[in-house]
Amino acid sequence: MPELREHSDIGGNNWEGMHEATLVAGTEGSRLMRFDVEALDRVSDEFLTAALNPLQWPSVLKKVSVASGSYGINVVPIAGRVLDSIIETESLKPAMARYFEDEWNQRDFRALQVPRLVRDGVVLEQDFASAEQFDTLDYYQAQVEFGLRWTAMIGFSSGDDLLVFALHRQIHDGPFDREEAAILQHIRQKLMISATMMRDISASAVGGMSAAFEIANVACIFFDRLARVTTINDRAKALLGTDLQITNGELRPACGEDAAAFNRRLKSVLGTAVSFEADEDGVLLLRRAGKRPLIARIQRIGGDVQDIFSHSCALAVIEDPEERVQQRPGTLNKLFGLTRAEAEIAQLLAQGMSVQEIASHRGISYETARAHLKSVYRKTETNRQSELSLLLAKIRMS
Repeated sequence: MPELREHSDIGGNNWEGMHEATLVAGTEGSRLMRFDVEALDRVSDEFLTAALNPLQWPSVLKKVSVASGSYGINVVPIAGRVLDSIIETESLKPAMARYFEDEWNQRDFRALQVPRLVRDGVVLEQDFASAEQFDTLDYYQAQVEFGLRWTAMIGFSSGDDLLVFALHRQIHDGPFDREEAAILQHIRQKLMISATMMRDISASAVGGMSAAFEIANVACIFFDRLARVTTINDRAKALLGTDLQITNGELRPACGEDAAAFNRRLKSVLGTAVSFEADEDGVLLLRRAGKRPLIARIQRIGGDVQDIFSHSCALAVIEDPEERVQQRPGTLNKLFGLTRAEAEIAQLLAQGMSVQEIASHRGISYETARAHLKSVYRKTETNRQSELSLLLAKIRMS
């Protein structure tokens, strides 16, 4: 019988001295620890690579599964959009498909272990389930079809979102043991760093998009996968008030019917609802007292793999039809090389003013206004007022 070795540095930050094969005892009898510690250490370093390229997560999980002697691995959020957000190895796909088909995600008794997971970081199946429960509970009976029973769950966070990195073993493999749980604490630290990196990268991208919309004078609001507001630019903040508010992190139109429609559409985009009420082009109208309704369009950003690590997963662009369409002079200067005077004249012309009205408004002669207008037409490659107005409207909507 192989010798049982002890290591005083198991709970520390040093992997040196950990071995590949340590004898442990499980309910199925004695067995060798399945962890290849050196390979697991090396592969878990690839979490950082996957943070930069999220499409690599399935490949990295497969390597971790092999190095840990697991049947498969999945990463899943505790709350919110779960089914479409899960990352898993191919080996677990049939079992996970049945798990959601039978709606175990709605009644899994293991959800009671969330406080323990937050406290301890790593929780093993045998920490909360007894031999009797393995034989009697419907959940474990359902898992028998796939030969699954034992899990080691690593809890880690992405912002305010709690995620679970779950390693699965089959019944005949026996459970994960305490020494393996200690090693998984090291894995948890790397997961935390990777999740923070991915969230920061996502937040930076969202900040850039928000700034771009601001430059284009477009109001935008970003949401996380739980439909909570994450970012709102200044143009959108200007629309907040009695008719449109943010309460407890949620965007709430004053009209109850509109609020319900907006919520359905947002959840549909986030994958937590089946259908939504909107026109074919996805337009939602948010009614206001004494004013024309605001026009809202919601779209998804990012992808399924990134969702559980993302700062934001959806974007709402909101227009105020009572606000005059107007681009900042600097924007038109960059796009067409217009001078500030030409940009201002282009804006006034797009608003419907005649050349004479523009001249009077700016305190310049009619001839000077015409000269500026000719230059505007030449630089924007338009020939008449209607073409220029249409062009600027497209820029406003892009």
